[in-house]
Amino acid sequence: MTNDNRQLLMRGLFAFGLVLAQPLLAMAKERAVSVTTIDGTQISGELMDWSASELTVRAENESVTIASPQLLRVRWQQESPKEASEKLLLELVNGTWLSHHRYTVQRGEATIVTPLAEQPMTLSTDRVAFVQLATDFSGRERVSQDLVGDLLVVRKKKTGTFDHLSGIVGDVSPEQVEFIWEGEAIPVKRSKVAALAYFHAQLPTVKKPVCWLNLRDGVRLPVVEISYQQQEVRVRTSGGFALSFALELLHDADYSQGKLVYLSDLQPIEQNWTPRIGLPTSATLILRHGLPRRDQSFTGSTIALRWPPAKSASIDGVLKTYDKGLAIRSRSEIRYRVPTGMRRFVTLAGIDPETANQGNVTLEIFADRRSIWQGEIEGSSAPTAIDVALDDARELRIVVDYGKNLDFGDRLHLAEARLSQ
Repeated sequence: MTNDNRQLLMRGLFAFGLVLAQPLLAMAKERAVSVTTIDGTQISGELMDWSASELTVRAENESVTIASPQLLRVRWQQESPKEASEKLLLELVNGTWLSHHRYTVQRGEATIVTPLAEQPMTLSTDRVAFVQLATDFSGRERVSQDLVGDLLVVRKKKTGTFDHLSGIVGDVSPEQVEFIWEGEAIPVKRSKVAALAYFHAQLPTVKKPVCWLNLRDGVRLPVVEISYQQQEVRVRTSGGFALSFALELLHDADYSQGKLVYLSDLQPIEQNWTPRIGLPTSATLILRHGLPRRDQSFTGSTIALRWPPAKSASIDGVLKTYDKGLAIRSRSEIRYRVPTGMRRFVTLAGIDPETANQGNVTLEIFADRRSIWQGEIEGSSAPTAIDVALDDARELRIVVDYGKNLDFGDRLHLAEARLSQ
């Protein structure tokens, strides 16, 4: 064989190897996950096995198996997730969100065609909360509050805006929706209907899920069974439905229900910020700008803390980012109602790395009216771990005040701020 032929052969083999490697590399990216356990430990690696009872990842050439009770969150680390096309969504009364291609009702029995199930799903409308029928309507939050009857959302022909009509939703076909409004049965063209919402005087008791799966297209599933094989995830929901989808569609798995609650997921009872320079009450935009931020810093970046350098580390130390947390300015106060069963407050407190050279605040934490932690948070020091008992307190109050430098650089980060059992 001549040298030229040998080179051509080697190039061909190399190109063939690249073709074979590309699918394997893509699969590895889809399996890349970041796992957080209930004690705050974070593990990044490749998903190897997954069931309702445990999860196994390969991290640094070692397999690590974590039991589900010890899991807090699993997040998939795809760098460039596929753009999700506009899909219609519906919500069940247990909080399940499903994408659907078709929704019909006959005599109180709903039939749902979803890409997640091999066969159409059938269930009573007693289990359905909300159905989106137009992709340009996403006002779930506007139709879910204080319902006194079923709700029909219809599009105005001239303006394109939406009207909300309260009544009783009957049969739903591809052509029309039967609706009883003020005692009169009215057939409404399906093309005019943007959404439906069902009124339920009582909600059923449902089986507690192992975790909640959040997909990239808005689907949210409470699951009690999980199996994973060949890049496909198969689950059974707490409502008894068998569903499946590609692994690449997953955004995260939330195991936190009943174990803890992040403060950034709670609505404060009250929050306020007092600027150093007095502002008129009409300056609402500036006053809102200074209020605490959830899951992001005051510049819009991820919550972060800088840890001092180890002997062999960079002179600048190690910058760590956190998915959950609060950013709070000095002279701020936040109050939260403590959910039932939560008895501890846990967080890592430090100054925003962007202002660490100047930042210095005093932090005080109250359980009801009792002070349970007080201290100084210094930008040049390591973050402070806080883990305090709330006992039977019904309210948590966080007060951040000036430190040594008045308000210069006073941007406190409470990373992974949470209430736990």
